Amino acid sequence: MRDELIAQLNAWHEEDEYEQIVARIKEVPTILIDDELAIHLGRALNNLERYQEALKWFTKIAEEGKNDPLWHFRVGYAYYYLDQLEDAIREFEIAHEMDPEDEDTVTFLEWSRSEAATVSSDEPEL
Repeated sequence: MRDELIAQLNAWHEEDEYEQIVARIKEVPTILIDDELAIHLGRALNNLERYQEALKWFTKIAEEGKNDPLWHFRVGYAYYYLDQLEDAIREFEIAHEMDPEDEDTVTFLEWSRSEAATVSSDEPEL
């Protein structure tokens, strides 16, 4: 049954049916949402632009995710769209260090740095 659930979640992801993913996982009692389901849920929430909620689920599995470049990318992605650029840069840098070949990470890291530089240059000097 578990394998069927994961297969269904992956199929919905491929079909951009993120609401389906969220609804199905939310049927599971919270105490039974393990790392794998939390990752699926966080990814779906990111894709639904529910970044703060996604971060809660990613934070739930922070210890397990700390050595996973994709976990850092997803956390950085949420921070990026929440305009928390310094946090996004930190996460994208970690993801890039772990997986320097990932083009999405490189792109988001460049965007984050560029936007952070623009924001800091727009701030009035004291």
